[in-house]
Amino acid sequence: MLMVIYCQDDEISSTTEMVQKQLEQIAEQEELIAASQRECDQAQAESQRQQSLSEASMNEVKEVLQALEELALSYEQKTQEVLLKDKDNEALTEELTRKTVTAWL
Repeated sequence: MLMVIYCQDDEISSTTEMVQKQLEQIAEQEELIAASQRECDQAQAESQRQQSLSEASMNEVKEVLQALEELALSYEQKTQEVLLKDKDNEALTEELTRKTVTAWL
């Protein structure tokens, strides 16, 4: 009878020790899972931040391109105005030259 109690006592101790080790492993795994979840959350937050920065940069690029297009159009208009004024100046110069020559004659 005493032998059976010792045997059961050893078995209980062994089982308790095994359960304790498994509980420790579970706790370690839970810590690893929690750390992985934190890393995942941080990576997701960084990804969202990068996405926001990318969208802001794209909007800035669109604004700059729009401004460049407006400048190019304005430049083209000014160039046309200068060409017309140059032609007007040439015509006025020719007219002035004719009048001056006529006045001298």
